[in-house]
Amino acid sequence: MSRGRLVSVGNLRKRLVIFAVAFAALVIAATALHYSYKKADETLSKKKAEKARLERLIEEEHKRTAEIADYRAYIETKSYIEEIARDVLGLVYPDEIIFKPVTELPPKGDELPTPGGGK
Repeated sequence: MSRGRLVSVGNLRKRLVIFAVAFAALVIAATALHYSYKKADETLSKKKAEKARLERLIEEEHKRTAEIADYRAYIETKSYIEEIARDVLGLVYPDEIIFKPVTELPPKGDELPTPGGGK
């Protein structure tokens, strides 16, 4: 047999140790990459949820801004000014007559007389 082709036991052990260390390093690297990927995926999911929440808030604020603009246009109208003058300040036009409904009966002693004088 040729001595060049035979691998010595010491050399084989050396290669086996190198292979085992390389395999262990590969397993550790793969595990680290797996956990890193999971963490990045969780972070991405949280960021997407936050983005969706913020987009909803932006949409609500746009609607609110439109409502405020509509309200501002309304309060600048004559009908709004008249409504506030009537309801809040109790003002009326000079030639206007106000009729208010009677909601309560007068007390028993203050009854109004009926036409014809009979009771």
